[in-house]
Amino acid sequence: MLKRSVLFFSNWLERPLATDELIAEKFRMLKHLGMGSYGHSYLVMDLSTQQRKVLKGLRVHKRITKSGRNGFEVEKELLKSIHHPGFPKYFEDGTYKEIPFYTMEYMEGKNFEQLIFSEGWKISEQGAFKIADELLALIEYLHSRNIIHRDIRIPNVIFDGEKIKLIDLGLGRYLRQETADISRKNGLDLRKAINFQADFYGLGHFLLFLLYSNFSFDHHIKEKSWEEELNISTGAKHIIRKLLQIDPAYDDCLQIRKDIEKISTEEEN
Repeated sequence: MLKRSVLFFSNWLERPLATDELIAEKFRMLKHLGMGSYGHSYLVMDLSTQQRKVLKGLRVHKRITKSGRNGFEVEKELLKSIHHPGFPKYFEDGTYKEIPFYTMEYMEGKNFEQLIFSEGWKISEQGAFKIADELLALIEYLHSRNIIHRDIRIPNVIFDGEKIKLIDLGLGRYLRQETADISRKNGLDLRKAINFQADFYGLGHFLLFLLYSNFSFDHHIKEKSWEEELNISTGAKHIIRKLLQIDPAYDDCLQIRKDIEKISTEEEN
């Protein structure tokens, strides 16, 4: 109850920074990009380099708790450790009006939420699994460094016209065997668990969003399960069921890639 009250009042009191505001005497605020569970994200201009960057500032209700502050530090550590063009590059940190912040690379392109709901993209099964395979390569990069993203969703996956990019490590955590075992044993929220399967679960739902972009909803017909509604191959259903842990879960990215290759080969034949 106390946590909910703190969140309510922080949302009520908290206001995004103003457009054109000068932040830490270095960054000019161009646009408020959005608000997540941990922070506000802004598009800013670095006045010393004339480069556009993303500035993320920690929210009020996270600043007043040790876990919130620690989580923000973990997010910075994760970004600093990643050196891959598919993820934003970390630049620097600071404080402004008692708000801890850091800056990172601005990733050009549109996320899949925009592409599907605003641009009206219709994605075939073949196209969906091609996109998923590219995203899987980014997930595999993180997992090879014992990093779990824990927030694989359509707003966090960007297409720049050529390549897939993955953003927002606000919920990301390092994999430690004891936390992976606890997550499995206690049956925690599958997406928020700290194990590889959390990202696979997110990938499963991401795939469903892509596949549903081709689906016509009839509001007069009773809602059915995705397996009944979507006209997709048996191989596609098999992959999604394992990603969502309806069937025994995948252990690693290689197993998923092999199954994606199978359905790609079947389509060619």
